[in-house]
Amino acid sequence: MKKHALFLVTAAAVLLSAYSERSAAHAAESRAAAQTAPASEEAVQYTCPMHPHYISTDPDGTCPICGMDLVPVSAGGGGEGDRSITVAPEMIQTMGVRIVPVEVVDFGQTLRAFGIVETNERLETVSASRLEGWIEDLTVRAEGDAVRPGALLYRVYSPDLIAAQKDYLNALNIGNENRIAAVRQRLRSLGMQNAAIERLSRTRSVIERVPVYAEAGGVVAELQVREGDYVRPGTPILRLQSYADVWVMASVPETDLPLIDTGLRVRLDFPSAPDAPPEGVIDYIYPTIDPRTRTAQLRIEVDNAAGYLRPGAYADITMNLGGGARLSAPTEAILRDSRGAHVIVAMGEGRFAPRAVRTGVSANGRTEILAGLNPGDNVVASGQFMLDSEVNLREGFSKLQAPPAIAAGPDTPLSQLPIDASTLAQIDHFTDMALYFHEALTERYRIDPYFVDPALGLGETLRTRFANTGLVPILENAETALRAAKEARGGGALAAELARLTTALEPWFLNGAPIHYRDAGLTLYRETDTGRLWLQQGDAPRNPYGDGEATPIAWPDPMAGADKNARGDHSSADPHAGHR
Repeated sequence: MKKHALFLVTAAAVLLSAYSERSAAHAAESRAAAQTAPASEEAVQYTCPMHPHYISTDPDGTCPICGMDLVPVSAGGGGEGDRSITVAPEMIQTMGVRIVPVEVVDFGQTLRAFGIVETNERLETVSASRLEGWIEDLTVRAEGDAVRPGALLYRVYSPDLIAAQKDYLNALNIGNENRIAAVRQRLRSLGMQNAAIERLSRTRSVIERVPVYAEAGGVVAELQVREGDYVRPGTPILRLQSYADVWVMASVPETDLPLIDTGLRVRLDFPSAPDAPPEGVIDYIYPTIDPRTRTAQLRIEVDNAAGYLRPGAYADITMNLGGGARLSAPTEAILRDSRGAHVIVAMGEGRFAPRAVRTGVSANGRTEILAGLNPGDNVVASGQFMLDSEVNLREGFSKLQAPPAIAAGPDTPLSQLPIDASTLAQIDHFTDMALYFHEALTERYRIDPYFVDPALGLGETLRTRFANTGLVPILENAETALRAAKEARGGGALAAELARLTTALEPWFLNGAPIHYRDAGLTLYRETDTGRLWLQQGDAPRNPYGDGEATPIAWPDPMAGADKNARGDHSSADPHAGHR
């Protein structure tokens, strides 16, 4: 263990040395290339330092999210900006770095699950009385009795049915076809089956105890009458359940649901019934997820004409999932930490950089890539932990070189804090989140938690720089709301965090840089009944909390009435003035 640890420390030191020797030269080369690139070199790209996922080819452009100037990146950098590192070829070999391409591959896999046999509800038949009368000659005596289709179940003695039979016979004697059809329909509505009506028509004799036959076969699952019972319309008589087909209910992880569809044939093994059919078909996928087990339920239909399967029996299920072609990378290449999922991208010539990705399903040692990579990109599948540590080490050094804390105290007004355009753009990341949550609630979609991370990443830097000022509690409360919003993502929970976020930012909106937000076309609203706030673009209110009325809050001018001469040169250096 000590030897292994010593190698890691040594390798990290060599990596840091290699980076130090090359970073200055690489930075100079990048600046020179950006300034002297010929017109034919269309591959040069530019990115936002705070939002590296935004890529542009406009050298004079600005970030549409935060307004910061774009910086040049390598054409193959994919927006990594200055987070890349350069490693010597000998160190790449020493570290055992293995580079693999991102490819579109077939996601076929075998999924194992277990299930329980249940009755097929479609094959259930219920017999109920349609008239008043007495049950006689009950042939079914107990639950579990087998009944064949067309078998006699019982006879019923009903004065109403006898009267209806007599009307029918009179109509037959008269020969009025309309009358015959009407009375015949009445007999059916009273529960007299066609076989009994045909017998009545043939014999022209009243049937005092009308027979009732089974319209479907099965096993008596429930018997609710006995010989001689008196029944009324709607009285349940018995329930028949056929086991010619049964269902197998299975649970599968929610992550595998995208690979499963109805109609898929599955292999089955029943320990209690080795001669049972070995296959079934997925008939239905239930639309809900069990929040405790994170599984979804499937319904598999199985032929049971031979009667081997019994409800409650255990089933071992094997599914061969085709899955289809998906863009994917080796699962071992995916790194996960507090920042989310990311990979180390190999950009060529010994250069590596981290890149955030959004992942999907995993199968056969590969993980689907939904966003962040393109076919043909190269990622590190072995040795990526060391490279990732080197990137983090570099970022740690850059944080140590952050601007010192400002000379201000808790009594310094927010409008008088020395905030330049770059710092204001950083604070506006929190404003962006208030607008983003408002849009998600009014447009009814779920937020992407990765979009919240840039604001959270800037919170620590801002709090360090503005320590002991009134801006710190604003940022702390806003960060608390953002972290909770990442878990909420939508619905009423997200609405609650939007209210908490805008309440936290209200002092900054109204006392920090209100004219900046007014000139940006933003409006701050307060809901009349609840007092909840929200921020939006434009003047037409779009209430994210419901249909309640709201009133706009006027943007104040924090410098109104102030003596400009008393401010002296500080007025021209006011970082808020350029945004009015």
